[in-house]
Amino acid sequence: MKLQDAIAAGIAHLTQNRLRAGLSILGIFIGIASVLCMMAIGDGGKKIIADGLETLGGIDQVQFRNHYGVFRRGRWHRITERLKLEDALAIEAEVPNIRYVLPKNESYRILITSPDGRQARPVLEGVTADYARGMHWNVQEGRFISEGDVTQALQVCVLGNNLATELFGETSPIGKEVKIKYRYWYASIRARVVGVMAVKGRGVNSTWSLDDVVCVPLTTHQQRISGYDYIERITVFTEEKADMDAIIAAARTVIRKNHQNRDNFVRHWVPTGGVQRLEHIQRVLKIALGGIAGFALFVSGIGIMNICLVSVGEKTREIGLRKSVGAKRIHIFYQFLTESICLCFCGGVLGIAGGWIAAHGMARLAVRIVPIVPEWPVVLSGHWVLIAIVFSLFMGISFGVYPAMQAARLTPIDALRTEN
Repeated sequence: MKLQDAIAAGIAHLTQNRLRAGLSILGIFIGIASVLCMMAIGDGGKKIIADGLETLGGIDQVQFRNHYGVFRRGRWHRITERLKLEDALAIEAEVPNIRYVLPKNESYRILITSPDGRQARPVLEGVTADYARGMHWNVQEGRFISEGDVTQALQVCVLGNNLATELFGETSPIGKEVKIKYRYWYASIRARVVGVMAVKGRGVNSTWSLDDVVCVPLTTHQQRISGYDYIERITVFTEEKADMDAIIAAARTVIRKNHQNRDNFVRHWVPTGGVQRLEHIQRVLKIALGGIAGFALFVSGIGIMNICLVSVGEKTREIGLRKSVGAKRIHIFYQFLTESICLCFCGGVLGIAGGWIAAHGMARLAVRIVPIVPEWPVVLSGHWVLIAIVFSLFMGISFGVYPAMQAARLTPIDALRTEN
């Protein structure tokens, strides 16, 4: 008897007992499907955060913002100290391992009017010339704000893609003037459109899209629009894998030097915190769900071993006949080991498919739970699929060796003497 014939006989026996085989692989299917579903959803969540951070300029950054007040002894104490443009310039000059520093002022729901009377209420951003580069934002038409625009506080602006369409339709806005009204009691100023940005979208933590903004020179925002001489936010873009704690400490040292040894009016935000929190939650889920899945796989493995022992009992006389006509122990061993491996392998393959389908269903549910995310990606990496297949084969071998050895040890005389 050839080895491949013994393996084929093991597979054929499974096809003759489809219901029993299906019930045997159910535990393997549930365990692997649940783990892969969780992995695909969790990795999709990390992809959303990574894409959102890329929209905001990438993960290698730290933002410094004004802290406007604190509660002390049950009362609100207003802090009047503010970040200044000089702070941003000093940080860029003195702090090591940084690429560039982007100071920015931001105002919501300002009124902007086109020459033909169309109006919109976008976000107004006062920025510097490095803003587009720092945000990885390309210009679709025209140009971005230049150093000369900032130095001279020129009345120019750059429109986000959606805003340009809303105000000018399909007509090019380059060279045309718009009116910007900061507040209803402020006078409008005219600004010439010098550029339109490419489609960008929004970050996962943002309530507005970058395609709905109008950018003006930071000095124009301060001197001609808002009248504020301070900076609301300073974003420091660091070198890749730089020591973020050291950069924050050095930046705060610079701020204290410029503000009479005070930095309590500044708070910082590091975007890696969101990724780290998600990874922590995912590790906890892996432990919890992995324990449940491991128990389910162990129980199903015991069931598969039991099924294989039943199969040995049913085919005892067949074993005797095959041994009497020349079948070797190794042939009988592989015949029954093949049954166990096939059961676990089928459970693993079906579990991969089931986990993929379940992950898509969970992704649709996640979009409804988190409405700011238009789509929740399902990311099932190849190494998890490979791990599932290898683990299934390991389960088949582990729980199939004992029944296969029992069958291989039977002597032809004892096997033929047995009554089924």
